[in-house]
Amino acid sequence: MKYAVIAIGIALMAGCSSSGGLGGGDQPLTRAEATDFAETSRYADVVTFLETVTADASALQLTTFGETVEGRVLPLIVWGAEGSSAEAVRATEKTRVLVFANIHAGEVCGKEALQMLARDLAQGQHAAWADSLVLLVAPIYNADGNERVALDNRPGQLGPIGGMGQRPNAQGLDLNRDFMKLAAPESRALVALMDAYDPHVVVDLHTTNGTIHAYHLTYAPPLNPNTPAAIDEELRDRWLPAVAEQIAEEDGWAIEHYGNVPGAFGEATTAPRAWYTFDGRPRFGTNYAGLRNRFGILSEAYSYASFEERVRATKRFVEEVVDYAHAHASRIRMLTGEADATSIVGDSLSLRATWDALPAPVEIMLGEADTVYHPVTNAPMLQRRDTRISETMPALIRFTPIERERVPVAYLVPPSLTEVVELLDGHGIHYTRGTQPTPIEIFEVDSVTVAQREFQGRRSRTLHGYYATLDDASPAEMLIVPLDQPLGRLAFMLLEPRSDDGIVAWAALREDHLQAGRTYPIRRIPSPQPRR
Repeated sequence: MKYAVIAIGIALMAGCSSSGGLGGGDQPLTRAEATDFAETSRYADVVTFLETVTADASALQLTTFGETVEGRVLPLIVWGAEGSSAEAVRATEKTRVLVFANIHAGEVCGKEALQMLARDLAQGQHAAWADSLVLLVAPIYNADGNERVALDNRPGQLGPIGGMGQRPNAQGLDLNRDFMKLAAPESRALVALMDAYDPHVVVDLHTTNGTIHAYHLTYAPPLNPNTPAAIDEELRDRWLPAVAEQIAEEDGWAIEHYGNVPGAFGEATTAPRAWYTFDGRPRFGTNYAGLRNRFGILSEAYSYASFEERVRATKRFVEEVVDYAHAHASRIRMLTGEADATSIVGDSLSLRATWDALPAPVEIMLGEADTVYHPVTNAPMLQRRDTRISETMPALIRFTPIERERVPVAYLVPPSLTEVVELLDGHGIHYTRGTQPTPIEIFEVDSVTVAQREFQGRRSRTLHGYYATLDDASPAEMLIVPLDQPLGRLAFMLLEPRSDDGIVAWAALREDHLQAGRTYPIRRIPSPQPRR
């Protein structure tokens, strides 16, 4: 890579107006637009902007979907339905698309892009979408993190030079690692929204640093190998390639599957040189959407493009994603409906997975960047050059199982495990109450591995052991969690003891329930025979 050291001076705009300001044609401006993209919107700016654009636009309805740790109400725009309630939205029988941003509050381009999209909708643009779509737009998810603005958040990112929020929420939790354990009120609110409104498509807007490449934006489908195959194929083979092709044709921007090259900044690595995607576990939002039998789409604008470029690239990506959803709305509903109706009982699903390369190497466009300096802090930032350096390399942009387990008929959860019951309720997983049948399978714990370090306030655990059949279990009152339900894949990953992202991995059970020589407290009704 080539780097040039360039000192730049960018004047911070003193006394800039907030998002309520008007631009040409008396249209409201976001705080980013009003400051020539020197600043990003604060929570009050976003709320004021959304109130302004929805005030005289009957097609847009402003509601809320929960509160943050510090009590900030999370705004939600509903477009394409007569009412803003989940019942009104689902009654339309249209394809429902949820787009949310600012889960990491230093990655602010999605927040600005969605405000601009809301303004477009209020002004009558994209009206054709409404014949088959309902949009649910949540621009400022990590609202508490958004208010912790500092000039040194997101080191190396090219603005906004007026500062940006922090990555975690007010609890110090990364909300994009919280979709399974639901430790944050924001996570519980967003998953409750998914359960109530049941969007067919979930789009999560981010900004990425890392490897210096030539892409304005990178993207990813759900990466967990338990994602329904038809949903995975639609995204990888048709939807995302169509979006990339359209953006290249209309905007001249290259976009690609999310990835990084190990050692690109000179750090030590033993990994072979290749293009690696991120993580397949469902703690990440779009992976989680896949386990709900829904289309998850991750957008990652490029940190080393200008703030304005990032906002505009994100907005264009969302527009093209929604254009495809509009053109294929019936197919999207069909594929999600088929996934919901298909039983997974007896299937062999993944418990743990690792990267898997595509059959052939692909062309990756690497890039160059200059080092520039923040005009106030003098901290270095990277600024992309408009160069493309082609390199053909393996693309490890999917995951393959390294450990599998047969899906049972049901799990049997003792009602006394209140922490598990709360998670089942939080995710919307169906269960009934009944008496434990026989035979059942119990997991005998041989040993327990506990992580040395905490992550997200938990010390991860891994159980080692085996299943045994119990033919004479005494009758007991249990919560029966059937796997023949739309959220069966999610229930499997949550409750199976060897899952790499379930209640054991997240230490959601008391320590005395997870000891060598004891049985895992959640039992299961075995499937009659393996299907595949």
